[in-house]
Amino acid sequence: MPSYAITGASKGIGREFVRQLAQSPSNTILALVREPSPPLLALAQSHPNNIHIIKADTTDPSSILAAARQASDLLPGGKLDVLIHNANSVDLDTFALPPTKVPFDVDATRRFYEVPARTAIWGGAWTTNAFLPLIERGEQKKIVHITSTMASTELILGSGIDYALAYAIAKAGMNVQVAKYAAELAPKGIKTLALCPGWVDTWEGPKPPQVVEAEERMLAQFRKVEPDLKGQISVEESVSQQLRVIDALDAARSGTVIRARYFEA
Repeated sequence: MPSYAITGASKGIGREFVRQLAQSPSNTILALVREPSPPLLALAQSHPNNIHIIKADTTDPSSILAAARQASDLLPGGKLDVLIHNANSVDLDTFALPPTKVPFDVDATRRFYEVPARTAIWGGAWTTNAFLPLIERGEQKKIVHITSTMASTELILGSGIDYALAYAIAKAGMNVQVAKYAAELAPKGIKTLALCPGWVDTWEGPKPPQVVEAEERMLAQFRKVEPDLKGQISVEESVSQQLRVIDALDAARSGTVIRARYFEA
């Protein structure tokens, strides 16, 4: 009876992980959210035996520790097979700015970088450490952090993308942290992974014109690196690809960065 804990499960990729995993009655899914969205609540109501919603804020150490205690009580023997740290944060006020716009002010610079780092790096460590005792008792022993190809220097240099600075740095830091966890936890048989979900359309509802314009610009830049790229993929397709990667995760791949779209088992 495999068990999964997923942060950022209220919408987008996180909620789709919950939906797809719930299709198997043998799976136990812990959906970790700050506030459950109506679609997630409806999903949980339709799968009352294997979806459990736990309130948790990955950027608050006391909150994620309390969530891990609740998870331990819910899971038989306190055993967790797979932890998926999917929670994500973007500071829209600074997202479009290149590095030359970093302010000459300590507090302003901290704010410039903090929002994505607090979720990807700090929250990634807090979540992993809080749930580690459950993973140690599990069978599969897998820890997955959802990263982004925006952290790839190959993509940055090939596409000319100079914006999303703090976001890209946070995801790059996540990748290093995941590798460090792999090195530390290998003797315990625990595998870690930084997993790129692809360019996913997570927008819900009609897109404002400025969003459409921004996505068209990004597509043109991405095509400098991947000429055959058609556009964004659906959350359904992305999560299906990601679950295939997670299922195949072994010690040889532990600590690496894998792009789900190009994964070959």
